[in-house]
Amino acid sequence: MPDKKPVIEIAVEPEKCAGCLMCAYRCSLRYTGAFNPFKARIKINTTEGNKIEFTEECTKCGLCAEYCLYGALVAKESD
Repeated sequence: MPDKKPVIEIAVEPEKCAGCLMCAYRCSLRYTGAFNPFKARIKINTTEGNKIEFTEECTKCGLCAEYCLYGALVAKESD
């Protein structure tokens, strides 16, 4: 029987976000093959205190949390 892929939840702490967009750059690279934060599945609104949102296309792969330099995104396995 194949192993089930763990479900990842992304804990968000917007007060730690520096607005660097590294998460969005890495996400867009994985899913579009180019560094384009406008095509990422995570959206960082720097005009609203670094509001962090995920699009409906987000697969919860955890890549954004893996590359978050400031601890604003933390991947956790879900039950």
